[in-house]
Amino acid sequence: MKVITTREIVRETKTYFELAEKERVVVKRGKKYVNLIVTDNPDDKFVNEEWINEFMNIPEEYRVNPFDISPSGDLFFADKRNLDRIDKARKGQTKRLSDDERKELFSL
Repeated sequence: MKVITTREIVRETKTYFELAEKERVVVKRGKKYVNLIVTDNPDDKFVNEEWINEFMNIPEEYRVNPFDISPSGDLFFADKRNLDRIDKARKGQTKRLSDDERKELFSL
């Protein structure tokens, strides 16, 4: 993996774009990193290993493709149980907690 600065990519853009086709190139921008990813399809989505591990921790029978619902692929939307809760809330099938119930629940 090659980590470069924003100045380096400005000076030698073509070089680093070509290098990204052969190896991983990351641009350090302040405290953040931008990965240069080469693909033939602009609609491809890329996720990291941590995301995959969290997705696989959702029981198989509840897994859904989160990108069908959320452009960011937020894992909240990868669990069918969460989607069911949202649907129930939209239909008004949820229970409002009283102040006492809320205190009891959140004081655990």
